[in-house]
Parts: sequence; structure tokens; C-alpha cells
Amino acid sequence: MKKLHLSFCLALAGLVSGAASAAGDTASPRVVDCGAHVQSHKRGVCANKLEPADFVALAPGVSWYYNWHYRTDDAPPPGVTMEFIPMGWGDRPEALAGLDTYLGSVTQKPRCVFAINEPNLKGQAFISPQTTAELYQKIEAIAAKYNLPVVGPHMALGSPTDSSITAFDPVENKQMTYTFMIPFLKAFFFYLHKTETPGVSLHTYGALGEMKWAVKTMHDTFNLPVWVTEYAQWNAADDDAERDYLMQATDFLERTPYVQGYAWFKERADNEKISLLEQEPGKLSPLGEAYVNMPVHDADLYYRIPGQLPAQNYTEFADMDIMVTKRPDLLITSTAAGATVGYNIQVDQAGRYQLGLRVLATGAIDVMENDHVLATATGKGDQVEMLTVPVDLPAGPQTLQLRLSAPGQVISSLKFSR
Repeated sequence: MKKLHLSFCLALAGLVSGAASAAGDTASPRVVDCGAHVQSHKRGVCANKLEPADFVALAPGVSWYYNWHYRTDDAPPPGVTMEFIPMGWGDRPEALAGLDTYLGSVTQKPRCVFAINEPNLKGQAFISPQTTAELYQKIEAIAAKYNLPVVGPHMALGSPTDSSITAFDPVENKQMTYTFMIPFLKAFFFYLHKTETPGVSLHTYGALGEMKWAVKTMHDTFNLPVWVTEYAQWNAADDDAERDYLMQATDFLERTPYVQGYAWFKERADNEKISLLEQEPGKLSPLGEAYVNMPVHDADLYYRIPGQLPAQNYTEFADMDIMVTKRPDLLITSTAAGATVGYNIQVDQAGRYQLGLRVLATGAIDVMENDHVLATATGKGDQVEMLTVPVDLPAGPQTLQLRLSAPGQVISSLKFSR
């Protein structure tokens, strides 16, 4: 996990605002001010209990929640939008009947139904791949009555041998103890008699590298949309390390196209380092504030200029990485020569604008549109500085790209003025 030198963290303190983000896809661009708070369509929370004030605190950045159950008694107050996603947790007939009753009773149907919590882990659903496939089909039949997709099963990444399910594996044609999620899912799809579902899901509690590897492995193996319905770094060294993990992990999940949704574990936990909320209803922990304020990277979201846009509010990047400061803020840095990062902007009035780039590190930065260089700014590298260049912009929504000439260049913000 990358961190800035302390002197740079202090120099940049207060310079990057924490806008947060997105709703679902729409046919036309969504235009917001540079400092706007936008709810993320992907971002969710695992929660056993949410008070009305908790919804108010979380909803600016979080759009959905679930509680491992087929129904909830919690609901956001009027004027606050957060969606409940029901789950068919395990192989219990009464839960299936309850799920059917719940879906038939609600006017606003959820975006999907979750199916089966950690069938590969003792103490959770703990059923074989064959039983998991049979249960998934039962949940799928209920959801089909309401034209809803079913996402699942929701897999524990891995488990010790004595906590793992053992069953005959139809792919390997032998008895197997499933200590890793991938062989279990391969057997699940064998018994399901099809290779596609609306999404596969996993839970991860290790470090950032584990989470990124697990998500990519799941997608590369099954070529399906991925959900991460529980994640946190359970053994983070301290609150700062947990916050750094949350910010880098969430940014990765938010920007990865094949990740359809993710949920932090959890609203309040015995492990206080991972709690998004304090005990007082409606009071976010510092971790919760970071989660709510994370940016999104939706392709249809445009920021109206003039204004100051945090560098973290990019649309997409290549050969770039995220850096976390002590404040905390997210900065972006190039990891290779020729790295690029794009920003969606809405220009109401065509003309010449001044673009101020707050940067650190030696090297040129090209400002481009459609691969055409509009201007070039060059940093000296020994201090934080504002590089200002003129750019001629047409009216309307457009994407500006920055191309960085060397690794290690850092961008804090972009300021557009007439």
C-alpha cells in the first residue's frame, strides 16, 4: 500500500475535496457541479440493524444494503433513498416461503435477489455444491415470478480444512474438501447445468493484494459479473491502516467495470476498526466518512466547469495508482511513462479556460482531447506546485485526458477557471 512522504501529506492537506458518487446508468449524461456529492450505484453495506439516522448518514454515498435475511424491518426515512436486497441465506424451506412472501408484498422490487451465504464455510450455509445448485434453482424460481435476477452463491474466499465442506467433486471425479472457492463454484456450475448466472460473489478479509487477486481470479475463471458482498481488512494494524485499505479497495471496486456491486462489512462490528458507524445513531466513524465520501468513476457522469475537481474524480486511467494521504485524501500517481487519466467535464460556454494542475514530481503532463494535445505543463518535482495552462474547449460534455511523461508524477486536483 503506497503512502506519501509526510511532508507532502502536510503540504497537500486541505487541497483535495472528497466528492462522492454515482447512481445507475442512464441514456444521457448526468451533469453535477465539481464539488457535488453523488451516490454510488455500486456501493452497499452489510448491516444487522440500521436506525433512520443511520440511513441519513450513509445514503449520500451508499445506495443499497442487505442483512443476510429475506426481509427487513429497517427502512430509510422519507426522502432518503437506500435499497434493500433480500437474501435466501441457506437450505431452509421456511426461508424460501418467506422470500416469496416478501417479494410479493413490496411495491418497489429490488435490483436482484441474493442467494446462499458461504456454502463452503462451516457455521454458515455449509452445503455441498450439488445442494447449493439445487437451492439456487429454488431461489431462482421464486425470483423469476417477479422478473428478478439471482446473484450468488456468496463464497468465502477460502477456509481451513476443518471448516470446509467435503463432497464428491464431479469435475475432478473424486472426493474433495473445498478449501478454496473456485473448485466449489466449478462443481456448482456443473450441477446447475449451465455456465452463466447474473453474477458470482465473494467475501474477502485479507490485505489489498488478496482482494484484487480474488476479484480478478473470479472474473477470469467464470467471465461473469462479480459482486463483493463482504470485505474489510480484519487484521489491519490500526485505524489508519484500515482507512487506507478501505479507500484503495473501494476505489478499485468502483472503477473495475466487471464489478457490479460491493458491500463493506459492516455498519457496526465487534471489531471497531471496521465499523462505519459509531454507537450513536447517525454518527459516522472516520472510516464511515471515508466510505461515504469515496468518488465514483461512472462513464456517464460529467462535472460542470468552472470549478475545482479532485484528481480522484477520474473516469478511467491506465498505468496509474491511488495514493492515500494522512488527511485522508486520495491522490493519483503515474506508475509508468505515458500513463493516462481521463476526466469527464461539462462545458456550458465554449471558450478559453485556465487549467490549474496541482502536482508533485518532475515531468511533462499533456492535456489532450481525442488524442489531440491541447497544452503541456511541466513540473519541477521538488515541491507541490500549481501548473497553469490555457485550454480552448468547445461547449458540451467531453473527456479531457492527462498524459504523464514519467513514473512517480502525482496529481492532487484540477482547477478550471475562465
